[in-house]
Amino acid sequence: METGIDQRLKWQFDEPAPGRELFIDEHFASYQQQARLLVPDTERAAPVFVLGGARSDFTRLNPLLYRLQAAGIGSLTGNLSGHSHASEPGAVAPSLVTNLEEAQRFYAHIAPRCRTLIGHSLGAAITLKLAARLPQVDSIVLICPAVYPDDAHQAPFGPAFTAAISKPYGFLDSNSYAFLKQFQGRVLMVIGEYDGLNSQRFGKGPGTSAGNLWLGGTERYSPIPEEVTQALMSAVPAARLQCLFLTDCDHGIAAHLRSTPAIADQVANAVEMFILDGG
Repeated sequence: METGIDQRLKWQFDEPAPGRELFIDEHFASYQQQARLLVPDTERAAPVFVLGGARSDFTRLNPLLYRLQAAGIGSLTGNLSGHSHASEPGAVAPSLVTNLEEAQRFYAHIAPRCRTLIGHSLGAAITLKLAARLPQVDSIVLICPAVYPDDAHQAPFGPAFTAAISKPYGFLDSNSYAFLKQFQGRVLMVIGEYDGLNSQRFGKGPGTSAGNLWLGGTERYSPIPEEVTQALMSAVPAARLQCLFLTDCDHGIAAHLRSTPAIADQVANAVEMFILDGG
């Protein structure tokens, strides 16, 4: 189906795709959300399922997803309640649990073929929970991944969620690390040089994030605690883990890919090879 012009006006980036795009309206109890399927002209791999970060709609990762589409790899990305104008009004008092249920409903549309999940930031935390429910998934891409305490997944976005994710070392209270330790598939982590910085080096408390800081005259954003990145990398056996570290990049990787096409090419190529190697 096509999407109306009124809906497109809510998108963060309304720009032409390099191939066909189809739209799915998923109906929930009291609202609906939309997903976009990018269809390549010549398919080289099954479509991947993508979960964006906080304050993202399904266009935020266009610099990556459009390159994958041009390379023959389609993707399905859904708008999740609580994160963008495109997802409004959405669920009442949405939470990570809400987003996980929305994601699983969207994923069902490509479930017979899709074995690869891509999660960005907050979406990576949801991706790990979703992958634990889907035995057919054998490849996971985590982009600037966040992990939150398990008890934070029930907290509605806003003050309650912020409080639940702000406890020092609380992010280690997640069963996602245990899931990764037993996961038999492959994991690609894409991490910015200035994300996951050591909080204590910048005067912050232990077991927290470095947050916003100035380095060499440039403002950087490092909301992911160093321990999260270390714990994720430690949870995946080395033989099944690939890592891509991006220089001059902080947590704002979507904007970085948009402003530096050569880096977007590099990241898309790495993700493309990772997906094709598992095919």
